[in-house]
Amino acid sequence: MVMVQYLIMWRFRVKTLFTVCIFFLLTTLSMAAEQAAVVYDGAVLTEDVTWRGPILVRGFVVVAPHATLRIEPGAVIRFAGTAAQQLPTLIIQGRLHAAGTSDRPILLVSNLSKPMRGSWGGIVFLTTEKGNLLEHCRIENAEIGIDIRYSKVTLTSVSIMQAQTALLSHDGIVQISGGTISDSETGIAIYSSEFDGTDMTVASCQRGCVFNKSAAVLAASKIINNQRTGFEADECRLKITGGEFSGNAFGAQIKGGEGQIFLSRFLRNGQTALHLQGSRIKIERSLFADNLQDALRTEDGQALFLYNAFASNGGYNLYNAGREVVSARQNWWGETDPSLIRQKIYSVLQDKNAGAVQVFPWLNEKPQLMQ
Repeated sequence: MVMVQYLIMWRFRVKTLFTVCIFFLLTTLSMAAEQAAVVYDGAVLTEDVTWRGPILVRGFVVVAPHATLRIEPGAVIRFAGTAAQQLPTLIIQGRLHAAGTSDRPILLVSNLSKPMRGSWGGIVFLTTEKGNLLEHCRIENAEIGIDIRYSKVTLTSVSIMQAQTALLSHDGIVQISGGTISDSETGIAIYSSEFDGTDMTVASCQRGCVFNKSAAVLAASKIINNQRTGFEADECRLKITGGEFSGNAFGAQIKGGEGQIFLSRFLRNGQTALHLQGSRIKIERSLFADNLQDALRTEDGQALFLYNAFASNGGYNLYNAGREVVSARQNWWGETDPSLIRQKIYSVLQDKNAGAVQVFPWLNEKPQLMQ
């Protein structure tokens, strides 16, 4: 009996000792990992530097005009404020080359335990055109995730989330391939810039994309589920191909400017899917379906609508809100009955003060659209 009790006590002590050792080992490793972080506190980098592993930035880091900052795959960059209560920021005047991989992305985040939007400043590019690259990076909880000023930046498979403004450009050149911008006050804001976006997604923001006096090319991109507007453009040159504008409050609002929208889809938007005002733009081979209100609304006759398809929209398929004649021949209106087609088009036939809409001849079957 004594021997049994001794064995039980021995096993208990061994188990307790093993638990204590494991806890001590994990604590030691955690402390070592924290201590291993390289700390930069209000630093100006005047020579080329490579960041790897954990990095802590206090206050700011400035990459001087002749220096290059390289960030290796798997690096975690955390930003901490200072006693002056200024948002910590990474400022690039030289060159940034942050190339992660799909399985080892680079993470740039606040050092706070419970960060919110605007917890740190973000990455600012100031007058640098030296081939800046971010690839497989994730940026979270910044005031402005990426702020581009008279600079050239390429983003490949970059995700920016929970920012006040995810991506901002003034007089910049921006190229985006892949990646997601989400859950921000404003997703993309582009002013007097050149923008080229391919296969990107802007989702679940208050305002998805805002373009002003810029040249923008969007290919195979999704603007979806934004709470106010999906896409806004004012006095821009636009080329949109294979785009999807769906699930937004307002799909797209375009004022002035010129360009084309080709092989795109406007689906399930809560208000007007596409609203045009003073825009010399051609809308061709695009689908307008299942929108809760009007599919197309135009204030004048400057746009051209050709080979598009309309189906199951809650309001009018086309609403002429101006007095000019609108050209909308050779479209498929989801019907072949002339009276049913005209019922879904707001024009002089419904209101003598409105302009006419030219719809005849129309297509008797749905045209070839994007798959």
